[in-house]
Amino acid sequence: MNDQPPEDGSGSGQTGQKGTILRARNGDVIGYDSSGLVMRLSDKVIADIGRRLGALPAGAARAGLHGAVQAEGLDPSVLGDVDAWNLRQTGEWYVFSANLPGEQGARQYRCLVEADSVEEQVSIVADAPGALLGVFSIGGARATKALPRVPRFPYHILAPADDIGAVGMGGVEPARVLSHLNTLREVTRDALLAEVLLADRRRNHRALPLYMVRAETDGSPSVAALREGQAVANLLTAARSLKAAADRMAKPARILCIRLDYTLEDVQSDAVAFRDGMLALLDEITEGVGKMGFHKPVFLATFDCGTPGLSDHPALRAQWDLAWNHGEHDLVFAAPGYGFAQDGYGRPTPEAMLQMAEMDALAVTAIYEDRPWFCPTFLLAEREGDRLIRVRARAIGPLVIDAADPFGAGPTAGFRLEGAKAPRITQVALAEDDPQDLLLSLDAPATGELHLLYGFGAAPRAADDPAAAHPAAAGSLRDDWQGAAEDGTPLHRWALPCALPVH
Repeated sequence: MNDQPPEDGSGSGQTGQKGTILRARNGDVIGYDSSGLVMRLSDKVIADIGRRLGALPAGAARAGLHGAVQAEGLDPSVLGDVDAWNLRQTGEWYVFSANLPGEQGARQYRCLVEADSVEEQVSIVADAPGALLGVFSIGGARATKALPRVPRFPYHILAPADDIGAVGMGGVEPARVLSHLNTLREVTRDALLAEVLLADRRRNHRALPLYMVRAETDGSPSVAALREGQAVANLLTAARSLKAAADRMAKPARILCIRLDYTLEDVQSDAVAFRDGMLALLDEITEGVGKMGFHKPVFLATFDCGTPGLSDHPALRAQWDLAWNHGEHDLVFAAPGYGFAQDGYGRPTPEAMLQMAEMDALAVTAIYEDRPWFCPTFLLAEREGDRLIRVRARAIGPLVIDAADPFGAGPTAGFRLEGAKAPRITQVALAEDDPQDLLLSLDAPATGELHLLYGFGAAPRAADDPAAAHPAAAGSLRDDWQGAAEDGTPLHRWALPCALPVH
C-alpha cells in the first residue's frame, strides 16, 4: 500500500491524488488517481477483451498490448517457465515451438489461450500433423489397469479434458462431450499401444500423430448387460469428444481401433449367448460411431486364456467362434493370452502389458497397411485311422512346434482330448504333406464323441511351476513369423485356443 497523502488538495490542501492499492513483483497492478482506479492488465486479458468485443483490429487482438507488429512473436513467458519460442496466437490457440519433457524432442505445440471453465486446466498438446486418432477400450474391471507414470510422449497421448484420464467413468456416471484434451497421469493398455506406435514412427523418422485414449468399463455381469450399460454409452460419448476436439483443432478425426477386454467378467452367459452377445455389442458400437460419421471400426482383442487357476470358461471358449466367424466386423485377435504373465488378480503384469501393446501395434499396423494379420487358428479335427487325428489350421505361414515350450504346455504342445473314453495324446507332429496340418498320435483308438482342446482345460498351475505366472492352459504352436519388441524381446504369433469336435 502507498500511504502518502492525497495530492489533489482534497481534504488536505494538496494539489493531486495518486497511489497504489495492489503491487506485484512486476509492478503496480491496481492503483488510483483523480479519475478513479488504474489497472494494469496482462496481454492475455487485453487480447481476450479485444477478441470478445471486437474493439481491436485482428492483428492487435492477437498481439495484446504489444501491438500488431508482435502478432507473430508474443512473449513466451505467458506460457509459464517453459523452454518455448516463436509464440503466436491463432484464434483461440497459442501455437509455439518448445523443448518439453518426453521423447518427442523439440517441436511445435499448441494450447488454448484460456480454459473453457474455471475448473479446467489448459494442457499443452502437440501440434501434430494429420488426423486426431482415437484408441478406445470397452470392458470390465480388468481393463482398468494402468501404470502410474506419464506416457513417453506426454503431449501426443491425451484424454478428454474432464480430469478423469485414460480410464473413464467406470460406469458410475455419464461422461460429458468435451472439445479439449488433457495430458495423462497414468498409462493404460490403450496409451501403451499409442506409445509403441509413436516410438516406432520416431525411430523411422516419420510424422508423430496425436492420440486420444479412453477405456470405458462397468460392472456388467453379462455381455448382454454390458451392451445396455453405461460403459457403452460413455464409449460413444468419447467418440463424440474425439470429433469435437478434432474440429476445434481444425483436424479430421479417426478411430484407430476399439479394444475389447471382457470375458471372465461374464458370470451368466453360456458360450453361445456370449458369442451372440459380443456380436450384438459390436453391432451397437459400429452403428453408434457410424452415425457420427466414423468409418467401420477395427476391433482389437487379446484371446483371453484365463488365469493360472482357471483355464476353462464359456466366454473363453466362445472366443474361438468369434475368431473365425465375426460377421462383417473387423475383429482381430492380436495374440493369445497364454503368452503373457499375470499378477495375482489375473491382470497382466507391467511387462506383459508392454508386450501386449507391441503385438497390438503390429496387428494394427498390418491392418492399415493392407497386410494380413491373424494368429494360427485350428479349424478341423478328423480321425485318420484308429489312433491318429489330423488337425487342420489356418495360418499366414507354416506351423512351428516351439521346442523351447516357453509357457509350459508340456509334451502334447497344449492339446488334450475331452470325452467319456478319451484316449491320451502321445505325440504331436507336423504333417509332411501340409505345412499347416498337425498329426496327433493316440495311445488307444479314438472312439465315441470326442472334442479336441488346445489351450483349454489344463489343471491349475502349482506355485512352484516355472510358468506359474502364466495361464494354466497354454500351447507351444505358432507360425514361422518372428518379430522383435523395442527392447529386443522376440515376438511370435502363437496359435489361438480352440475346442473342436473330432470328426
